[in-house]
Amino acid sequence: MNDFNWFDLIVGALILLLAIRGIINGFVREFFGFVGIVGGVYGASVYGDNVGEWISANLYAFQNPSAISLIGFLVLLALIWGLALIVAEIMQKIVNLSALGGVNRILGFCFGALKVFMIFAIIIATLTNIQFAKSFIEKYTQGSYLYPMLRDTGAVVIKLDVVQSNTSKIEDLQNNIF
Repeated sequence: MNDFNWFDLIVGALILLLAIRGIINGFVREFFGFVGIVGGVYGASVYGDNVGEWISANLYAFQNPSAISLIGFLVLLALIWGLALIVAEIMQKIVNLSALGGVNRILGFCFGALKVFMIFAIIIATLTNIQFAKSFIEKYTQGSYLYPMLRDTGAVVIKLDVVQSNTSKIEDLQNNIF
């Protein structure tokens, strides 16, 4: 049987505190920030090599193919994320002009909590795939209420084909750099 333990208390408190940030930001900013990160990672993983090659050919000639890929990934991620944040600010102004401010804040809390839960779920699922980290984590999460939910949710997200293909690209980059 699962009980509440220190892990649950700490993770639950962090989720709650960061969800309160969702009240302050509102749903629109939280949503577009999330879309910017996810869309940025996806877009950068698909088109980052092309952007890196363009940067290397036109702005600064990089010699290392891994550096070209990394620079392209980071630049495209920043551009997509920044664009999403600009759209968020425009939409936030529209929502503030309407009478939806309260709904925006309530939905911001819910979405903020969900977003932080998903981030923790992905971190936990990733760490449980590393044997050393798994044994360390399981020592402190025995009987936890949140740990199985986080682990199982993160495992579903990590099993997505896009994530697996990008993980292999990152591993290839690490092998080429180091």
